[in-house]
Amino acid sequence: MLNPVEALASASGASAPAIRLILSVLLAYPIGLLYRQLKGGTTLRHLFIAVTGLLIVAFNYGTDIYHSLLAVAVSFLCNSVLGKSNLLVPVSFTYHMGYLLIGYYYTTSDTYDIKWTMPHCVLVLRLIGLAFDLSDSRKKEKDGKPDAKCIPAPSLLELIAFTYFPATVLVGPQFSFLRYQRFVSGAYEPHTQNAPAYAMKKFLQGVFYLVVNQVGTQYVSDAYLMSADFEQESLLMKHVYMGCWGRITLYKYISIWLLAEGAAVIYGLTYIDAKPGDREYCTDELSGCSNIKVGVFENTSKYGHYVESFNVQTNTWVANYVYKRLRFLNNRMLSHLGALFFLAIWHGFHSGYYITFLLEFTVIRMEKEVEPIFSRNEKLQQLLQSQPLLRALVFVGLKFYTIVWAGWCLVPFVFLSFHKWWHIYTVVRFSGFILFIGGNIFLAPLLRAVLPKSSSSGKQPGASQDASGVAPGAVKKDN
Repeated sequence: MLNPVEALASASGASAPAIRLILSVLLAYPIGLLYRQLKGGTTLRHLFIAVTGLLIVAFNYGTDIYHSLLAVAVSFLCNSVLGKSNLLVPVSFTYHMGYLLIGYYYTTSDTYDIKWTMPHCVLVLRLIGLAFDLSDSRKKEKDGKPDAKCIPAPSLLELIAFTYFPATVLVGPQFSFLRYQRFVSGAYEPHTQNAPAYAMKKFLQGVFYLVVNQVGTQYVSDAYLMSADFEQESLLMKHVYMGCWGRITLYKYISIWLLAEGAAVIYGLTYIDAKPGDREYCTDELSGCSNIKVGVFENTSKYGHYVESFNVQTNTWVANYVYKRLRFLNNRMLSHLGALFFLAIWHGFHSGYYITFLLEFTVIRMEKEVEPIFSRNEKLQQLLQSQPLLRALVFVGLKFYTIVWAGWCLVPFVFLSFHKWWHIYTVVRFSGFILFIGGNIFLAPLLRAVLPKSSSSGKQPGASQDASGVAPGAVKKDN
């Protein structure tokens, strides 16, 4: 007898693991509504979250749940034994990343598979981040400078609940133990009365992007990029097709993140409790765990906007725990490269990951060199202000640039294996490499000669933006 998951997989054409994933994210909504009705102390809340989260992981991965249970056990042991030692972070980091990479080694294939390593990579960041936060807290206390962001070592039940939070255990987003602690204590409840309505907005957005992705893949598929028919297209149409394909592919990630965010909102986890002055925020803002800034993403005019808007919480994590921790290198470019290398190896061993993040570095560096040259030229800016048609042409040109070349850069990330992405890049004549490598070497000097800096120009717009390119504006510590 065909079970419901297999029936849905057969009807939709998706794999059974993908159906389980979607069902689990959706199941977090009614579980979150039940949580809101709980009457009891923090122990009951921890228990409810832990049990439901464990059941979701077991539903998806069966006996492979032992991998995450072992990670929690090791993390609890490290926190208990090494909590006041300088070894806490290196031991936790080495164990969790090492275990994940061994898992990749034994489970990886030529395609993107939904296996136990997918939620495990989410778990790894969560538990490593906890080790960093505990170490930072003990250091502040030792220096006699404790503050409101210092956290105690969680109990085993707290750690299980934090790790297996039902709305985020499979696909994220990342959040800190401090946020979880404040949430479960009830500190956010006065500000989350309207959470169901906000969650419904995220749910509908997620459904919309999921539908667009499913319909779009019928017209712009992975298989076509590898086909002989694609090779026969003109060079221009190949690039246009890659841009459309890349956009539709990104919608797959956006849809699942929006659905997961909506579930987290239902619980009341996502309230932003920054102190006034730390950032601009609405009193009852509920976007504290947002993983995608839809408005920024849909209005991109440069590659940096993708970095700013996409996978926000992971980028924030990397900015806080990798990029900023590499300041001892005393070189922002090296810190940036180190952060992107961490992201690549965190994804796995496929060459495509490393090429995509290397391309990100190359494009971001080119844009940071080129953008100020345009913005500092007063004559050009005045011309744009006075000529609506020219502004419209620039807008169209920038949209073409961001959509087409984002798709180009995404090819290795999706196709993973060298022989696949290399074949596609051969078909399009390695155009992106020529553009971005040549742009880094020649474009800025050429533009400086053609568009000299105006003598009266002020400070470079956006000069305060974080130079890493990992997550502009995302180095704010999660509350």
